[in-house]
Amino acid sequence: MAGGAQPFVSIVGGLWMDKPDAFNAAIGTAREIGAALAKAGMGLVTYFSDQKSLEPHVVSGYVDALAPGAGAGSIRVRFAESQADEVKFPEQAKRGELFKIVSFPSNQWEAPFYRSLAAAEGVDAVLLLGGQRSTLIAGQIALARKLPILAIDKYGGSAALIRTELAKDDEDYPSLSTHSPTQMVAWLKERCDAQSIQRAAAARREQQSQKSVTQRERALWAAGAFLALLTTFFFALGRPPQPGFYAFLTLAGLVAAGAMGALVRAVIWGAEETEPLTSLILGAVAGFAAGLAYLVPQYVGKYGVLDPAATRVEATDKIQFVSAALVAISAGVGFDTVFSRLRKQAEDDPGKTPARKTR
Repeated sequence: MAGGAQPFVSIVGGLWMDKPDAFNAAIGTAREIGAALAKAGMGLVTYFSDQKSLEPHVVSGYVDALAPGAGAGSIRVRFAESQADEVKFPEQAKRGELFKIVSFPSNQWEAPFYRSLAAAEGVDAVLLLGGQRSTLIAGQIALARKLPILAIDKYGGSAALIRTELAKDDEDYPSLSTHSPTQMVAWLKERCDAQSIQRAAAARREQQSQKSVTQRERALWAAGAFLALLTTFFFALGRPPQPGFYAFLTLAGLVAAGAMGALVRAVIWGAEETEPLTSLILGAVAGFAAGLAYLVPQYVGKYGVLDPAATRVEATDKIQFVSAALVAISAGVGFDTVFSRLRKQAEDDPGKTPARKTR
């Protein structure tokens, strides 16, 4: 529900009152709550349409309060496959666009009903009124998930038990004896908004933590590539080997230089764009290719360490090595940058293809 999305309230309860007056009063309260939920911009999650259930009366008040053309998909109806012919709301005939049907892949309603509450499948809050065993279990699941719960106390049942439990820790918990249905729904909406803010903040913290971990990983990869480049510099400049091995050392230096350039770019500018291994491979390939392209023209007509007759590494060979390494670093930076931009462009508009020029 983060980011201002519509919160959805699971409607759970049953009207098992013995006296007709209490039954009718509960229906009236359910309709008022439904109207208040609609005006507050909240959606419904329902499971049954039997007149002894809470849902049809909340739905009735909810639909009546919605303006024509508003609220499409705001009532999610969930039921087991075996109940496909049983769960029908009269309002579906006139306002079918309001209802989004989701069937449980089961012929038994109870287990998937509880699982839908426990799995956080589009349920942001719970309304409880009356009810018996299933309402009590649903309330306990909502408590375990720390969902905002509006439990109505006036009509007894499991909802009243849950409300008593909640009121022990919250002196301001609403009651029908002191609050109107509209005020109670406003209280529930405030709790949903507060929880949405908390979840968004937690998500941001998790994202920042993940970025920090990724950044540290990239820094370690870049440090490893830099160490490899320093090693090649040490042996190439300080203690050069025989000319025959120097050519191999030069190529290894190009690979290390390109990889280091790509990884350093990723650390500074693109921590979230490319995996470290991908940057390393891209940079290594680019550094090898660009450095080799730089060296080849210089060896034409003057073979240097490539000459079979060469007996020592000359100063010019060392200068060529350093120059090629600098070119490889630049190539690694550039190639990783281009790759990251192309991939981001493809992710932002995956269906877009380059336009063809016509004449």
